[in-house]
Amino acid sequence: MKELRKIRTIASYTFQEILKSKVLYNTLFLGIGLLIVTYVAQQFTYGTPSRIALDFGVGALSLSSVGIAIFMGVGLLSKEIENRTVYMTVSRPVKRSSFVLGRIIGLNLVLILNVFILSILTLMVYFLSGGVFQPLIIWTIFFIIIESTMVLLMVSLLSLLTSTTLSVIVSIVLFFAGHGISEAQMTTFAQNRPALQWLLDLYHYALPAFGKINTRDLLLYSQNVESSFFWSALTYSMAYSAFLVLLTIVIFEKKNLD
Repeated sequence: MKELRKIRTIASYTFQEILKSKVLYNTLFLGIGLLIVTYVAQQFTYGTPSRIALDFGVGALSLSSVGIAIFMGVGLLSKEIENRTVYMTVSRPVKRSSFVLGRIIGLNLVLILNVFILSILTLMVYFLSGGVFQPLIIWTIFFIIIESTMVLLMVSLLSLLTSTTLSVIVSIVLFFAGHGISEAQMTTFAQNRPALQWLLDLYHYALPAFGKINTRDLLLYSQNVESSFFWSALTYSMAYSAFLVLLTIVIFEKKNLD
């Protein structure tokens, strides 16, 4: 129970620390920018206004959320180490694992709040364009949050292993590769080359396959989705997120902070 209280305290401090940095103002300006761009896009693009607003808005929401996750995640632990502020915490009777969990939870709460704000602005344009509510919209926003959380955990882990710049670059590459790996596996080019197919299969199982939790195409094309898809996507994302958290804790426990 003591460790849980410490984790909650660190999470609360992290949440308040990020809010004081006025990151929400930046998110609000970003959201207004996305709102304007989405509105302009639907005015100058041929097609159903509501579908265009949903297509462009959800895509922009996903990329913006991932961008925010990378921006926050890269400093989750690395900046604490560089600025030596982590010493004041771990020098007290606080386990390193509790510190990592508290920081992750606090940043994730900020991330969820950011996605919530951007989602409201995106849906505002969609409904004003004549769009109708679909339950899959809620699932899509939910999985965008999960996707952003996985990216945040991934870049936080990489920032412990390499430089800030390189961890950002690798995270961006893995994000886009994770969305295209399933399609790459099914191409004739890959299937006719066993070595390449083996590498793609290895990536599919070892590194994050974000395509498994992508519901945006299903939403845009109004496809029927079986409940098994959601359970499979949820199970995969939760398991992989837990793996990333565990790996981050193990590396941070062994990292020399001197």
